[in-house]
Amino acid sequence: MEPNHIQSTDRKSNNFAISSMIVGIFALFACISPPMQLLLGATALIVAYVSKNGRAMTGPAIAGTVMGVWGILCSFLVLGFYVFTIRMLDNPDYVALQREILRQYQDMMDAFNMK
Repeated sequence: MEPNHIQSTDRKSNNFAISSMIVGIFALFACISPPMQLLLGATALIVAYVSKNGRAMTGPAIAGTVMGVWGILCSFLVLGFYVFTIRMLDNPDYVALQREILRQYQDMMDAFNMK
């Protein structure tokens, strides 16, 4: 009777799949820095692909792939938002709007400080 041993390639690919999922989670939560989010998303995709090892993807590898793709897409959305915001701040047509937003923010902060 032979004991059941886990093959090293299965364990190695499983570790890659779990690593892909963890890096994908970090990619989703790195939305403050689009370059970091893009790098983490791409890394999650690469590690998920490496975990395949000629077989079908496991659950964590699929999750890492999905989160990596969402991380990459979100990085482009956040980068676009940053560019739009900077362009809006440079446009003199929006000065009145910016002052109104800052006044409302100041009123809100004053209301919190009064309590």
